[in-house]
Amino acid sequence: MQLNSSTDYAIRMLICLAKASGAVSSSQLARTIGVSPRYLLQIGARLRDAGFISVSFGAAGGYRLSRLPGEISLLDVITAMEGRKDLSECRSCIKEKQEFRLLRHVYEELEIGITRQLQTVTICELLPEE
Repeated sequence: MQLNSSTDYAIRMLICLAKASGAVSSSQLARTIGVSPRYLLQIGARLRDAGFISVSFGAAGGYRLSRLPGEISLLDVITAMEGRKDLSECRSCIKEKQEFRLLRHVYEELEIGITRQLQTVTICELLPEE
């Protein structure tokens, strides 16, 4: 399983917002996570639509979390950014073939394990200790 770069940046953005005490400007966030301001707006829009962040405008405006960091799992973010991901692109190819039953079982077990792990890790757990 490989995450899209936008998903990786979305997770970084949420970590930065979780560390902040107030709203964070888009220019500051873009610099911190290493993306262009335009790309940040695209990522921010998807996170806002998923209900993870809010955006306010004006002098004191910026991005802030809409949920507590401990309530946002990595699975939540990945699903919001990419949809459900299968371990193998050929999962449907092997589903009906009896000779690949054991391989399908291995893939299913791996997906269950990965999903469980991603469900348990929250943005709160990814905050650096200070």
